[in-house]
Amino acid sequence: MNAEPLALDAARRGGDTGYDPDRDLILADATPNPIHTRIVSGRAHRIRDSLAYVLALWELHRTGDTIVDGEQRIARAARVLDEVLSLQDTDPSSSTYGLWAYWAEEPLSEMTPPDWNWADFLGEFLSLILLRHGADLDPSLRERARAALGHASASIIRRDVDLDYTNIAVKGAFVTLAAGRVLEDDELTAYGRERLHRLHASLTESRSFAEYNSPTYWHVVMAAFTGIRQYIADPELVDLAEDLERVAWEHFLARWHPPTGQLAGPMARCYATDLHRRPGPLLVVQRVASDTWRFFDESTLPADVQAAHDAVLDYRIPDDLRPLLDRSGESPTVRETFVETHYIPDQVAGISAAAAKGHPPIAVPTVGTSWQEGAATLGSVNFGDTWVQRRPLLGYWAEPGDDPSEVAAIARYVSVEVLRDGHGFAGGSFSAAQEGGDVLWSLSCATPSGDAHIHLDTIQAGEAVPTTTLTVRFSIRGLDDADVLVDGSPLGDAPQDGVHHVRVLTRAIRLEWLLAAARFEGAERSARVVRADDGLDIDIAWVDGREPLDIVFTDVADVFASGLVRLRNGELDDARVAVEHGDGVILLRRELTGGGDLALLAPTTPGSRLEHALVAARNLP
Repeated sequence: MNAEPLALDAARRGGDTGYDPDRDLILADATPNPIHTRIVSGRAHRIRDSLAYVLALWELHRTGDTIVDGEQRIARAARVLDEVLSLQDTDPSSSTYGLWAYWAEEPLSEMTPPDWNWADFLGEFLSLILLRHGADLDPSLRERARAALGHASASIIRRDVDLDYTNIAVKGAFVTLAAGRVLEDDELTAYGRERLHRLHASLTESRSFAEYNSPTYWHVVMAAFTGIRQYIADPELVDLAEDLERVAWEHFLARWHPPTGQLAGPMARCYATDLHRRPGPLLVVQRVASDTWRFFDESTLPADVQAAHDAVLDYRIPDDLRPLLDRSGESPTVRETFVETHYIPDQVAGISAAAAKGHPPIAVPTVGTSWQEGAATLGSVNFGDTWVQRRPLLGYWAEPGDDPSEVAAIARYVSVEVLRDGHGFAGGSFSAAQEGGDVLWSLSCATPSGDAHIHLDTIQAGEAVPTTTLTVRFSIRGLDDADVLVDGSPLGDAPQDGVHHVRVLTRAIRLEWLLAAARFEGAERSARVVRADDGLDIDIAWVDGREPLDIVFTDVADVFASGLVRLRNGELDDARVAVEHGDGVILLRRELTGGGDLALLAPTTPGSRLEHALVAARNLP
């Protein structure tokens, strides 16, 4: 296929603007990143973006756009590729064999730690360059690129990632299959074939993903499945890839909400709460349904050299699923078991069955509930951690006149997170029970746990953690001129403390937030409501000091916050939450005037993930 023009134009704009002729690499702003790299500000040279630029330069050359800044695009492509290849670790005895660093200025040895996924990510671009343009490369450069792809593939095989790490497992299958074809290497082909067969068996049985409902990762796996169908000339593997494309589309469509152009919660991995801020998934929707969904044109699709990848992929959707992009599903509530999550002693997070092998684990299903009705949607997960990439409770709505394809519009949503000293805190334990648009929720803290990351910066049990603030935050955005009632009175401009009840009334929806109970170290906690951006923050401060307090979570008597969130298109009926305290647990019951009780049992004391999972298991039918 020829490159898709819109994505290729975005890649051109991003690559030509970022190209640094002094280094023959892409120069970009460094953004904050709590893991892998110490380069978090200023400007530096991105290695992966540079390899994407090589693909873009060759694709532009093929369209007839052959000159940039007075030189041949393919001459520039050769220099950039030469520089990228020189930055790979090619020593088979090295622990980082086959990898590249994020930045040219930061060697692999200085990363914290290196990112083993880079063999997959850069291997994918190398595969596409060689599959589409290998015959036109200078012979010596082509052989070096082939060798680099072999090194990356060897790294992928050496790592042999767990299938529950779905996006990398799928991407690695594409890279090894592509490398097998390019290098005419039967062993690489056999490995990629076996991995794809295992993925097919697992995903067609579960019809779900451990990295559930994750917009960016859905885009990653869809790209890899598409690449296998498109570039691996093996009818059996093409059939497997087509089956998996269907599974991925079914998973996406189960929570797709056409009135907002968003995916209903919950989400395991999310980089932007507003789907419109990271174009990848919506660009795929536009490619397969451009007759009804037009999110982007040349003026609205951001410049991004990574879009070269999308430009060379032939995305498709099964004919029978296509109508579901334009209408909500038949059932207002989708309840799905995403994965059986395993918990073992001293583990900072839930793990897969393969990772738990050799231990006597407790398996608790990770279950998502997503409700949609008209312009509103609300979703939650039954149990999990609070890493910054999680969205354990997430709802959206649309107001009259909102255009779901307008990417510049502000998203309207409600979400929850735990913050420690201003950064997302992975150490929270979230529990929920949902019926329709009502979610009973509760949060506590796990020990041991991750801090900013799920496991790379572990806070060990018994370790003192200097902490100035530890906060549960509910964010409500996109309120415009909504009426906000706080404990029955209109909210002014000043922050309001001592809050237990918030009600939001817009033209389209009614949103209610109730705090049933909250404590830290035996002291009751209430909420503070603050106007923020285009909405509200509702904060429950477990810790709020001017000087750091050394917190040892194993010594904390109790830490929890519990309540109810409700979202409706129309009027809300009256509800209250009854609370019963037990030994280390709290039992919440939502009571409606018309009946229909909903209950949740949740931990109130710090404990291991395993201990909290055992409480969560008691909520299962």
